[in-house]
Amino acid sequence: MKIGFAQINPTVGDLSGNFEKIIHAYERLAAAGAELVLTPELAITGYPPQDLVFKSRFVPENLAILEQLHSRVENAALLVGFVDRNQGRGKPFHNAAALLERGKPIRKAHKSLLPTYDVFDEDRYFEPACHLEPFEIRGKKIGVTICEDIWTEHYLPRPLYDIEPVRGLIAQGAEIIVNLSSSPFTLHKPAVRYEMVAGSARTHRRPICYCN
Repeated sequence: MKIGFAQINPTVGDLSGNFEKIIHAYERLAAAGAELVLTPELAITGYPPQDLVFKSRFVPENLAILEQLHSRVENAALLVGFVDRNQGRGKPFHNAAALLERGKPIRKAHKSLLPTYDVFDEDRYFEPACHLEPFEIRGKKIGVTICEDIWTEHYLPRPLYDIEPVRGLIAQGAEIIVNLSSSPFTLHKPAVRYEMVAGSARTHRRPICYCN
């Protein structure tokens, strides 16, 4: 499978501008032969959207843009980050990824591990995923993770969570792991990310595709 990385730089709150960045990158990568295009975490809204999610029009407009992207998808699938409504109990929203394929219903994955340390306060807005399930895309089972979901094993100073999403997805047959991320940049962070992803790939014996 040919996977394209739309490593764009979304602007928080600029939904229409982010749409243009996403669709431009998607069309360029699809034209180059990508079968699946990945965006960063929360690419539609920008990260972190913080209290913008409580504005009455913000989440509906982000969902409308998701539908616009779905209508523009052609042969290549698009996996895009967005804010989803929580239809169950708990916090009102999910940090989510949507799989967009031409002629097929939108499929969604929600972030499992919500950081609440350092600059992060995701549990103020988001409810964690209630289940994990790989997506089948062109005959391959793809395990979708979002940012923190992949940081659990070797690179946090101490265990913060009771679950490991990557292991859970592989247990359900995931052949490829993808990660949509909006991890902040600091000095030496690229090397840390490289070692983290490479170490996880070696541990699980699976290819891991990381889009930040």
